[in-house]
Amino acid sequence: MEHELGTLYEAQKIELQITEKEIKRETAPKKIKEMDEELKRLKEKLEKEKIIFDELEKERRKKEKELDADKDKIKKIESKLYEVKTNKEYQALLKEIEAAKTTNDKTEEDILTLMEKIEELKKDYESSQIKFQKRGKDIEMEKVKLNTEIQSIDKTIEELKTQRDNLLSIVNNELKSKYNMLKERRGGVAVTNVKNGVCLGCFMNIPPQLFIEVTKNKKLIQCPSCNRILYFTDAE
Repeated sequence: MEHELGTLYEAQKIELQITEKEIKRETAPKKIKEMDEELKRLKEKLEKEKIIFDELEKERRKKEKELDADKDKIKKIESKLYEVKTNKEYQALLKEIEAAKTTNDKTEEDILTLMEKIEELKKDYESSQIKFQKRGKDIEMEKVKLNTEIQSIDKTIEELKTQRDNLLSIVNNELKSKYNMLKERRGGVAVTNVKNGVCLGCFMNIPPQLFIEVTKNKKLIQCPSCNRILYFTDAE
């Protein structure tokens, strides 16, 4: 029994290593997903900035066409000044020219304001592009690293499982069934050490006489509190 208990304890230690590796294995895909989502957000931000930039450029071109059209309009009106025959007509044309020039001044101000916004947005857009491209490269490198790590972890898990299964293969079926049942019910820990009369699985005290029996490792003894299989070793 002592040999089988010791074998179970060694199998349990490997089991904990497997669990640790599996937890680490699960975090890698989450990290990859988070990075993909981050890159997606950066791309969406970049696309929105591009849309705004294009809209402002479109508005600027529209204003410039309006300005050119109004300038042509003023020239035509000015050419009529030499054709009018009455002062009333002349004054009317002057007012029309003045109104057109006022409109032009406003349009020119609007164009200048748009150009300032466009220049500012262009800088932001270029900065976002650089950030997106740099982060994209960084993420690709991190993903390669994580995928390599996943492969390494998978290989280690398989090796550990083989070691565990080899150990359990020499344990009798009844004991192995109890081990597997407790492992399922006790968060993956079926066998635990005892120290100073305390079960290291649930950290509850066990009766002194029972502790003495446990230290002998001669028979199957389970913790009165958590029901885990108790094994004593002072090597740890």
